Amino acid sequence: MTKLQQLHEDIYTFLLDYHQKNPSFYFAPRTRSIPNGKTLTDGYWFNGNDDYLFIGFYVPNDGDNKTRTIGIFVKFKNEEIANAYLLITFRDEKSEAYIPFYQGILESLATQGAFQMETERKYRRFYSNPQDWRGFLSCFLEKEKPLIDHYINEKGLSNEFFITPSGFDSYLKTIEGFRNREYKPNSQSEKYHTKNTISNMATPNPYPLNQILYGPPGTGKTYSTVELAYKIIHNDSPSSYEEARNWYKMALAHTEDRQVEFITFHQNYSYEDFVMGIKPQLSEDTLGFREHKGIFFEICQRALKNLRQSSLEESVEEPTFFEVLDEFIRPLIEENKPIVIPMKSNNYSFKLINLTEKNIGFEKQSGATNHSLSIKTIQDLYEGNREYNLQGLGVYYYPLIEVLKAFAKTKTKRVQPVALKNYVIIIDEINRANISRVFGELITLLEEDKRWGNEFETEVRLPDGVTKFTVPKNLYIIGTMNTADKSIALLDIALRRRFEFTALYPDSSKVSPNYQTFFESLNEQIVAKKGIDFTIGHSYFMTKNGEELDFVKTMNKKVIPLLNEYFYNAKDNKLVAELIEKAIAKAGFTHTIVPSAYQLLIQ
Repeated sequence: MTKLQQLHEDIYTFLLDYHQKNPSFYFAPRTRSIPNGKTLTDGYWFNGNDDYLFIGFYVPNDGDNKTRTIGIFVKFKNEEIANAYLLITFRDEKSEAYIPFYQGILESLATQGAFQMETERKYRRFYSNPQDWRGFLSCFLEKEKPLIDHYINEKGLSNEFFITPSGFDSYLKTIEGFRNREYKPNSQSEKYHTKNTISNMATPNPYPLNQILYGPPGTGKTYSTVELAYKIIHNDSPSSYEEARNWYKMALAHTEDRQVEFITFHQNYSYEDFVMGIKPQLSEDTLGFREHKGIFFEICQRALKNLRQSSLEESVEEPTFFEVLDEFIRPLIEENKPIVIPMKSNNYSFKLINLTEKNIGFEKQSGATNHSLSIKTIQDLYEGNREYNLQGLGVYYYPLIEVLKAFAKTKTKRVQPVALKNYVIIIDEINRANISRVFGELITLLEEDKRWGNEFETEVRLPDGVTKFTVPKNLYIIGTMNTADKSIALLDIALRRRFEFTALYPDSSKVSPNYQTFFESLNEQIVAKKGIDFTIGHSYFMTKNGEELDFVKTMNKKVIPLLNEYFYNAKDNKLVAELIEKAIAKAGFTHTIVPSAYQLLIQ
């Protein structure tokens, strides 16, 4: 065992012992191996290489905030510790709302010593005796980490930064598999396979990828999706529904890398709304069309990006086409300076001279200016989604593509390791839309084995003929369905085969105690007359914060209108009145407590 391997083992053991004494303490070791460098298979339990070791104490960087880091760096020289420092960096943090948060952490730690700013948004505080790693680790754990934790809790960001028990268990499972040599590769190539990562070694998530909560109105279907989404995202249960609800509100408010989406289907909802299509757009009094990417397309792309990045130790991320184009043409936009594009033949060139929403105007070397290149065509060529004839405008498109790709290489970024995350899309009232039309060919991609990252991962080309699309294995779909609105039997059989169904029916234990007997009696009669799918949900008879139920208002404003819809063929509402009268009688109500059913109906 080398000195560096021994150091990894010693620090890992030290932190594991600290966790045993302080069960609420968690840390983030290395969770994946790469084809080169120092990896788990070599016994390197923390991220790093021959030059450094990094110890993380919070949720590892995500795919969007690439350098969001709070942890301890240990630098090496000739396998000896050269220096060590506490690092707080948020260099590429895209959400400006988080910047004051990091500044607040720095201020809260000021009493423990001053930080040095290495670069903008990157701060270090060196330890005076770096060789005494037990000493500075103990100091951090006892004095500095509690201050950071307190500030995170104070700002309500515990879900963003704290490692969950289940997440920590999955880290340990990954490490221990190699530490105890339970994993024995069949070949040298398998030893360094990039998919030996947390994404396939973590504890399996017990929730189905596609599920539908169904039942009568008022049984808490939409309510339940909040807690279910929390469990899927965190692989853990919330301490209370309020915790889940607060997290849910914050999750939906995120603009970057949002893990949860909510949508309600309706009769006019279409494939173009959900996945991709074109929509009309009025621009400068001219009616045109624009490409629209739907909510399902967008969350699939975010989940897929995370899944791909989680399978690598480190990678180089190239900027997107529009990031490259925006940066490249900045001199033209801000300074009105033409951009010269060299051509291969005869030392010719042309100039980019103006920009519109759809085109880039250019000037030929001969001086002719009435020419333009389509931005959409440039994008398709840049991304390899189409070919263009080398004659005509092709002699201008391809030189521009070469220049853009060369420019892109100067803008690549190192992507730090990311943790695999789950994503959830909630589809309320999923049976109100034409499911076959909304999902289209994507119905096939919903199957578990055809998800990207699984055995038979499948990719399709969308109707635009260009865009390739797949559904990743870390995206969960939760639908809700009102059985009183439409029966399960009327759903497309292909959809039913791909979803698991969970029934939610009335639960009298959740009803205000004084009205439980009435509630049970009324529903028993409805089941006998109409069936269980038309019962009254318990939420109609629930109150908040121990308030007294306003029975008359609940009946007049909510329950009776619903019953009138169920029994719309009953003349003069006599059947509805009869149901209510019988339920009142069985509950033992007197007219001094509530009025009669007839009085309720005519109020």
